[in-house]
Parts: sequence; structure tokens; C-alpha cells
Amino acid sequence: MSGANTTDAVAAKTTAARVALVAGGEAHSFAALARMAARRAAELPRLAPGRPLVLEPTLGLGDVSALYAAALRGAPVALLPRAPERELAALRAALPARVPEPVAALLYTSGSTGRRRCAMLDRAAFAASAAAGAAVLGWRDDDRWLACLPLSSVGGLSILSRCLRARSTAVLVDPSPRFDAAAIARQIERDRVTLASLVPTMLVRLLDLSPAWRPPARLRAVLLGGAPASDALLARAAARGLPVHTTYSMTETCSHVAIDGRALPGIEIAVREADGDRIAVRGPVVLRGFAPPDDRVRALDPDGWFVTADRGAIAGGRLRVLGRADDVIVSGGEKIDPCAVEAVLESIPGVAAACVFAVADAEWGQRVAAALVAGPDGPPRARELEAALAEKLARHQRPRHLAWIDELATATSGKLDRRETARRAAAHLAPRPRGRP
Repeated sequence: MSGANTTDAVAAKTTAARVALVAGGEAHSFAALARMAARRAAELPRLAPGRPLVLEPTLGLGDVSALYAAALRGAPVALLPRAPERELAALRAALPARVPEPVAALLYTSGSTGRRRCAMLDRAAFAASAAAGAAVLGWRDDDRWLACLPLSSVGGLSILSRCLRARSTAVLVDPSPRFDAAAIARQIERDRVTLASLVPTMLVRLLDLSPAWRPPARLRAVLLGGAPASDALLARAAARGLPVHTTYSMTETCSHVAIDGRALPGIEIAVREADGDRIAVRGPVVLRGFAPPDDRVRALDPDGWFVTADRGAIAGGRLRVLGRADDVIVSGGEKIDPCAVEAVLESIPGVAAACVFAVADAEWGQRVAAALVAGPDGPPRARELEAALAEKLARHQRPRHLAWIDELATATSGKLDRRETARRAAAHLAPRPRGRP
């Protein structure tokens, strides 16, 4: 598994009795995990060196022990995302028969903005990522990290990697077909969770549970990543006493490379003006390459930088993520950042969530459209919505078409899926304004 050698994969004698995993409310020691991993390793098919073990993992004890078993065998793992069977078949067919020995995992990008890519991540990259995160967050003897992100995502897999290396406890979320905010809130309390990793949509659902809900005092950090978080969402979380730390992360860099806008130790972050203000990352956490090799895509530039598809700005040593470069809307020659428009929409009372996208327009090329989710008390009145848009957005930034839908679409990683949300909203789009009269 990620960054684990044989010593890491089985508990050291001095920590054998420590709790490694909590699943279904039941604690499993490192010694018990080692025994489970050994049994699973004996059950695995015989693998030639460098041949990936293909898994479709869920957050269950069986799949977690399979990951540790692969580490015990020194086998790389290829983790397939949740997807339709036709897509999974294509992903399986495209996997390489062999990968270089240092590769620990092959993980797919979310594909929310186009074709999925398979990133090859080395053991050393996972180790460097774990060390960089620990240098900022530290570890406490009673730490328990809630694992509610898919194991097929680097966010989910890296929780297991970090906890294994630190001999700390990973808490597996109770099985559920969808993110269950009420169950998560109960589990945070029941299993004495101190650390959690969430994406913004998950945080919104937690905050929407009840105005009276407050996190337990032992919850010392919530790492929020996967997509930009609006100021309104961060303010709501702070008002509830949630210790939120924003992160910048991606599959290609073994999870987060910045916390609260600051680059983690040993990692360089730059904004490349020549590349349209795209964010670039360099350091020991970056991917080895993409699989299968794609001559059209160079993973790293000649100086070792991974140039992302995200736009950003750096001020005072802090990174601010401005959104995806390919999400920019151009209307009548004016460039519009959908994330900035979403932040304004989500600051309006009655708008719980927003997704902004482009629709084709014969005169302007593109027009701004938005899919909105109403708050628990219903959508804002039309005149209130109009007043807020006029006050906070320039005319060309204001959505010309709106659709009120039940929820925004998300990728398997939990990130907002802008393309799928736009597709679902298309049939419901209507000229603005639309709300209570």
C-alpha cells in the first residue's frame, strides 16, 4: 500500500496493541490487522513483480485489509473508482501489465472536467506526503482520523497511509450508499474522532443537520479540500466551532500540498503567469507519470514542476485557488470565474449551494448559468436575489439563466461535478429571476 514497506505493513512489536482501525464501532489492534493482512495476502493471486493488483475498494474492513496485504506482498495496487461497468471495463483494459518497482498505487483523477487519467504514485511520494502533513498538524497519542473519502481517491488512501506510518488510528465510516451527515455526526462522537477530511459538499450537509449541532471538543482539525470553499461556508463552520483548515490537494501530488494557503514543508508552489496563472507544484510528492504512457501529456516539465489545471494567485506567501482554468466562462470577451460567482450566490440567504457554468449564446458566445439548491426555508425572494446580484456582481457576471434543483452532482471523490450538474440542470434552466415573488 501507499508508502508502506513490509515493516510498515505489519505492526511493530512495540505498537502491536495499539488500535489501528475502528470499523463498525469495533476496534482492531495493529497485531490483529497484521494477522488479517497475512490471511488476505495468502488468498491473493500470485503476482509477478510490478504487476498491479486491481481492486474496486470500499470503506470496509475486508478491502482495507486487502490493501495492507498488497503492501505485505510488495505489490502495487490499481484502485478503480466507482463508475458504470462499461467505463470500468475500459479502465481495466488500459491498465499497464507492469509498473516500475517504486510505484505503490495507480489512482484515477476524478474526471469531473473530462477524461480520467491514471496517476502512478511512488512509495517515496506517499512517505513524503505523510511527513509533510505531520510537520504541520502533528500527532497526538489519542488521535483518530475519520476516513469517509473513497479509498479509490488519494484523499481516502492517504488517511490510511498517514495513520499506518504514525501508528495512529483510522476510523472507517459506517457503510452507507451515500454520505449520511447525521450518521457521520454520530460517529464523530461515538468513535472519539479528532481529525477528519471532508469536501465542501460534505461540510454543507453537516452544517445543515441542525442549527444546534456542535462538534465535540476533541475534534481538533477538519481538513477541507477537493474544491474551493466559499467565505460564507467557512464563516458558517467557524460560527459552529468547527476547526476547519482549507487544503489544496490533488491526485497527482499524493493529497494536500498546502494547508490554509501555506505550502507544506519540502513542497514548492508557484503560479505560472506564462501558463495562464496556473498553479505548479514541485517536490518529492509529485507523481512519477501517467499510465498508460501518453505522449501528448507530459506529467512534469523539464525542471520537475507539475503544472496543474487550476488557476491561482500568491500574496503574502499564501496561495489562493481561483478555480479550474478550463472552467472560465468567456462572455462577450469578458472572462468570468465561476467560483467567484458561486461564492456570491452562496452568500445570499436562501441559497444553500451553487454551481455556475456556461451555456452557448449566439450573440455573446457564452452566457453565465447557475444551478442552485435552496436552503431549508426555501429560495430567496426574487427581488432579494436581484438586489444581491446587482450589488455584488458586475452585469456580465450575473447568471442569465437559473435552475433550482434538489442537489448538485458530485464525483466519486465528493468534488463538485460541474459538467454533470450542468447536464442535469439543463432541462430546468429559466431566465432570471426565479424565486419567491
